[in-house]
Amino acid sequence: MKTVTALTAVLLLSAHCCAAQTSATDENREFIRQQESFSQTLRKQDNAPLREMLEQQIRQNPLSENDSRFIGELKQSQRESQQEQPARGALYFVSFSIPPTGLKRMLAEARQYSIPATLRGMVKNDMKTTAEAVQALVKDGATSGVQIDPTQYRKFSITSVPSLVVFCESGHDVIRGNLHLKQALEKVVDKGECKEEARELLNQGGSK
Repeated sequence: MKTVTALTAVLLLSAHCCAAQTSATDENREFIRQQESFSQTLRKQDNAPLREMLEQQIRQNPLSENDSRFIGELKQSQRESQQEQPARGALYFVSFSIPPTGLKRMLAEARQYSIPATLRGMVKNDMKTTAEAVQALVKDGATSGVQIDPTQYRKFSITSVPSLVVFCESGHDVIRGNLHLKQALEKVVDKGECKEEARELLNQGGSK
């Protein structure tokens, strides 16, 4: 049900690179490992420009032998877990421009219904700033992680956030506006093409 892109891994790796530049603390390492565990359940997608950004980040931040090995293991894990995008599922499009209180509520709901929270790009176009923003939300308990995937914004013509997309083999439904996810899913169940998928998500979320 969940999905992810290569940039999620890039974000995780760059967060580790920046941590390594100051001090590779156990806390930073545990955060990265938690994020990688989360990302293992998600879709990954190859993206050459993002890989280049990762390599540049690594070049700019000297790593110890252990750090380099950890980075390599993470990248290998990414390659092994790559798979085709599922034919059915959902994505919740959000942004750090949303006021913190609202964003935390949205992310908590996304986790409840096992719907990946998806950003268009990095905060201030900076990897370190983005990683720190995500880490703050993880530590605060608002989310287990987020993904960054501009391709999904283009694919579903998402021009405003928050927006919920429920997709299935017959098509997809887009619900825009600051609704609770339960309400948005109910709208899809009521009139959408992917009502069975939305109903399944509602049932899963209600059981948590």
